[in-house]
Amino acid sequence: MSERNKAVVRRFTDLWNTGDLSSVDELIAPGYRQHSSQLDPFEGVDALAEMIAGLRAGFPDARFAVVQELAEGDAVAHQWILTGTQTGEWNGIPATGKSIEVRGTAISHLKDGKIVEHTADWDAMGMMQQLGVIEG
Repeated sequence: MSERNKAVVRRFTDLWNTGDLSSVDELIAPGYRQHSSQLDPFEGVDALAEMIAGLRAGFPDARFAVVQELAEGDAVAHQWILTGTQTGEWNGIPATGKSIEVRGTAISHLKDGKIVEHTADWDAMGMMQQLGVIEG
């Protein structure tokens, strides 16, 4: 079960990396919820698609690289590094042309082979410093 759940979460990461949502119904359960200390929580596939589209608009070359992955029961945890260059507006921040490298962690909970809940946290302060939005 753990290996199967890891494979689902890897495919979920690919959604973020490509912006291709054609497999979203295979991976995401109805009532999907996402949490983060940096963003307001949201629910549903449409909100997820909007979040992915927003990231890809601001950082068209955004890439999440999973550096460590652990699974137990219905949960998959992973550490990742996000890289990209902000060439478009993102979250109200005009394009800066600056590149980022941001570390984060996420835990996904699955039921019947689909993600029902995802919690992600990352170095938002470091990201804003790299974009030049705040001084560090």
